Amino acid sequence: MSQTEQDETPAEINPPATPAIDKEEKTTHILNSHSRAKALASEYTVDYLITRNSEHDLLERARLREQSEAKRQQENLEQIIKQAYDSCSDDKAGMPDPDWMHHFLSIAKYIRSAAMQKLWGRVLRQEIISPGATSIHTLDTLKKMTQREAQTFHRACMLACHFGGDEHKKLLTGINPRQTALSLFRPRPADKLPLGSFQLPYSSLLVLMDLGLILRGELESGEIATDTPLAFGYQGYQYRLRTPKKGITFTYYRLSPTGQEIACLLGRKHHEPFKESLLEILAKHFVVEEINLSV
Repeated sequence: MSQTEQDETPAEINPPATPAIDKEEKTTHILNSHSRAKALASEYTVDYLITRNSEHDLLERARLREQSEAKRQQENLEQIIKQAYDSCSDDKAGMPDPDWMHHFLSIAKYIRSAAMQKLWGRVLRQEIISPGATSIHTLDTLKKMTQREAQTFHRACMLACHFGGDEHKKLLTGINPRQTALSLFRPRPADKLPLGSFQLPYSSLLVLMDLGLILRGELESGEIATDTPLAFGYQGYQYRLRTPKKGITFTYYRLSPTGQEIACLLGRKHHEPFKESLLEILAKHFVVEEINLSV
């Protein structure tokens, strides 16, 4: 995946002010709801009491519904397996654990949206290449995620960085200067990196925490050393940070082990405006040197 490729997740849209609804508009809304409910009932073969249009008795209708669902599940699995197959190449392969594979199929058969099928295809591909890379606990977490929640996590991953000898992904939220004795009277403010400005408000972080993808609570790093450069990475871009200032610390949110596993499936994809803001705030406290890995 290209480092320069940018995210195409849809921008968040604030709902418009609710207009006054006259009787005719309300009636139209109810009719549209009726149409939607009827269409859903027909799609899932449970529309008899609505249409009364069936020659089959109750047990026969149940059998037809089960056949329809079995067909839909088979189609879902075939699409996901094809996604995994198409993304494989000449990578060295292993054999997924049979119990893992059974659990995978038991969940994947319910995945219908194309975007989520693509993600589940990546899960299978990764397990073929590296058996044990994705835990059963991670599969269960993915099962609970809606497509919107997956998009939110993808957005979080695009903003994630790592620093020091720890490759674990983190969401940097601020850089804190050392507080001196004079700071008791005039505290030196931290430089904050507002994740909400990049479509990741605190409410989204709470959702990801509830899913177990981000650890609860904002963390603070140890003091950054002044005698050795600090390794810092963002979506494949590597930097060395040097500072003569003592006592600087980072505040951040840390992805959970499950979140880290899923993040690895998503690959690298950076957000250019965020990258510019990140480098700007780092430059206030560090000499930032980019490392050219192609050399």
